[in-house]
Amino acid sequence: MWRLARPLSLLAVLLAAQIAPLASEPSPLNFTAPAAQAQSATKPKLVLLLVADQLSYNSLMRFQDKLSGGGLRWLSESGANYTNCRYQQATTQGACGDATIATGANPWAHGIVGDQWFDRRKNKAISAVADESSTLTGANGGGSSSKFLQGTTIGDQMKLATNGRSKVFSLAVKDSQALLLGGRLANMAVWFDNRTGNFVTSAQYGRDLPLWVKAYNDQRQAEKLVAKPWQRLLPENAYGASSRDDFTNEKALPSDGKAFPHMISGAATGEGAYTTLAMTPMANQMVLDLAHDAIEKEGLGTHSDTDFLSVGLSAGGELINYFGPYSQESQDLVYRMDQGVSTLLGYLDQKVGLNNCLIVFTANRGAQAIPEFLKERGLDSGRIDPKSFKTFLDTTLDNRLGQDEWIEAFEPPNLYLNFGAIDKNKYRQPDVEALAAKVAHGIPGIAEVITSAQLYSNQLPNGPFADGVRKSYYWGRSGECYVIPKPGYVFSSESSGTASGAPYSYDSQVPLVLHGFGIEPGKRTETVSPADIAPTIAALLNIETPSLCEGKSLSGGIATSQGPSRPRSTAGDIQ
Repeated sequence: MWRLARPLSLLAVLLAAQIAPLASEPSPLNFTAPAAQAQSATKPKLVLLLVADQLSYNSLMRFQDKLSGGGLRWLSESGANYTNCRYQQATTQGACGDATIATGANPWAHGIVGDQWFDRRKNKAISAVADESSTLTGANGGGSSSKFLQGTTIGDQMKLATNGRSKVFSLAVKDSQALLLGGRLANMAVWFDNRTGNFVTSAQYGRDLPLWVKAYNDQRQAEKLVAKPWQRLLPENAYGASSRDDFTNEKALPSDGKAFPHMISGAATGEGAYTTLAMTPMANQMVLDLAHDAIEKEGLGTHSDTDFLSVGLSAGGELINYFGPYSQESQDLVYRMDQGVSTLLGYLDQKVGLNNCLIVFTANRGAQAIPEFLKERGLDSGRIDPKSFKTFLDTTLDNRLGQDEWIEAFEPPNLYLNFGAIDKNKYRQPDVEALAAKVAHGIPGIAEVITSAQLYSNQLPNGPFADGVRKSYYWGRSGECYVIPKPGYVFSSESSGTASGAPYSYDSQVPLVLHGFGIEPGKRTETVSPADIAPTIAALLNIETPSLCEGKSLSGGIATSQGPSRPRSTAGDIQ
């Protein structure tokens, strides 16, 4: 019956959600016959990993009262809800978080030190999933892959444990999220291509897309969505938890403004034609629709071996950078995410039974408020222009060390020194690092600068950042100086919008909810990390943890009994 209703457009579904009153109290989904079967099962049939991009724990909780009874609110109130989940790494950028979730390791092990970093061999900044040797499947242009990711992911371990029988799929709006959550051995990692409006993959996974992805692309949903305005899902008076709709320092969408309704512009076919669409809630909904097709067409959750599906809800990554986490756009993003997740869970309950599934909901990073929003409320905040920061530092070093190009690049938080200039002028690298750090410390808005020499000699300054920076530093990719802004400050060359990546709670604390097979419901206040997700899944599946895993299994949320005990038998014992 659900499938017959699907041809109704996304707009119809969302309009229906507006007309239907949102439940004041969460109503549990109706578990059908498959749910009872979990009592005798030894492992879940399907692991569903839902990862939002740039969703802080605070943002989800502020909007909780308006969420429906079958989506994110239901998960958090009927699952194991970890209220103090924080990244241990200091770099809280999206790609770092995705890699940590998938591997159970921190950047010092998995190697993803940022959304991008400076590559000295190529003399330019590169993406965390850049791969010039690869190609896209489903579109023309340069490819991407997970080649920079070190170690295995939880999906890789499922493949290894079952001799490849487990099906592993990773879907997302953004390429980095699909690739890093999927790993190397996935059947397929698929993401939205903002040039063509299609879902594509990497040649790493083969030369052809699955038929169900092709069929979805043939529907040209992206073309249909750019022709419609983005309206609020609920009446305007339901957005009282957010700032005014046209806050001055919000960043206007391309070819649009800062206030609702937003016109989702579609540029001429070619580079970035669907860039605006990719940062709206509708892009997340397309991925959730595609997840339904993956479950149905691949038969996920119907095999003797556990299957794995990760769903990257990546739209918030750019949207929050434009409007900030206290905006009505951010609030509407959560409302629509909730509705889409509720629909997917309803289908999954019919198809597999939710108690036969292990469902994990989290985020790859939190979200920093727009500095001017904080300043308006009397808090210390501001902007540090990366270009001006680099220029000032280089000029000051010129005055102290002589004229040269001392700073090769600054990709916050990583500052890269010019080894050639240091060698040519016969200085010691640790001395130049120390001087650069001292100069940077004097720039307004800078809280701390830690050098590679301090890391190498294990002589880090006292304070709250040392352990997080150590866990964020990967030799050969990180810079010679790690620069941390003060709370409330962002590295940004613009006067609007915001950015993420700092070690503070607004960027590091994220939701973590586990629900379903083997999970004991309840609110849990102990400090945990997204690095604990992979080993917890491994424990429930009785398989090895990923090869570089540092996290711990969340035993407090795992039920002590996952099925009836079996009588002991000595038949077949070796005599």
